This record gives sequence, C-alpha cells and structure tokens, in this order.
Amino acid sequence: MLIHLTVPGESSHVEDLNTALDAVLSRHRIDQAVRDDVRLIVEELASNAIGHGGADVSQSPEHALSVHLVLDGDLLRLEFRDTGSAYDPLAAPDPDLDADVEDRPIGGLGIFLIRQLAEDIAYERRDDLNILRISLRHPPLENPDA
Repeated sequence: MLIHLTVPGESSHVEDLNTALDAVLSRHRIDQAVRDDVRLIVEELASNAIGHGGADVSQSPEHALSVHLVLDGDLLRLEFRDTGSAYDPLAAPDPDLDADVEDRPIGGLGIFLIRQLAEDIAYERRDDLNILRISLRHPPLENPDA
C-alpha cells in the first residue's frame, strides 16, 4: 500500500485529497500523465459521491470519502469509498457522443472518461459503503531501487 486517505465528504476537501495523492505518486516517480489521470478520477468520483450520493457534510456529518492506493506491478490500483447513499456510477449508460452538444443531457462524460482511462473498473455496495475499484496502467518505474 502506498497510502490510505480519508477526508470529510465535502467539496472543499477534494483538493486536499488530490494534493496528498499527487505527493505520494510523485515520490514513487509515477509519470505525470498518470498522476493527472488520478486527479481527474478523484475529482469526478468525489463530485459524484457528494452530488449523487446524496451526502454533503452539511447534511450528513459522518459522510466521508477515502482513497486507498496500491502499486501492483505495472498497475496502479485505486479504491475509492464513500459513506453516502448507494450510487453506482457504472450503471449510467455511455453518453451519445454523436449527438449535438446542445441535445445531450448534462452529466455522464466524467465516468465515461474514467472507463476509457481504466484498465479495469468495478463497483460494489458493502456495509453502507460505495466502493469503486479502478486499475490504471503506469509506465515502468525508473530505477525502482534508487
């Protein structure tokens, strides 16, 4: 495990989460492009958890977001958990990218993009937790023993 972080489930703490994750990934010499992907993923999932999961700290003080990060060979595994209402972002259909922008419903592009970035993605609801597991490929570490 590289890191396990938990923050209150409110928008103002998402940047704290991303800053800590970026610092850890940088320290482990993970490519900037992968770090940018992690930032995008965390921002999208946190936004979904706070907006669609039905919980914000002002409504539910116990609502929390956590990210567990592991390097496993050439995979970076993220486990994103939140204590909000049940919400499976993978249940949403892919957006119609051929439709005119003005005719498309709002939303759905973020999780679509995450699906495109991920090597693997899975959702489960367990013990009042939303759990989304995402695996990303990352380039081999330069001098991993250095």
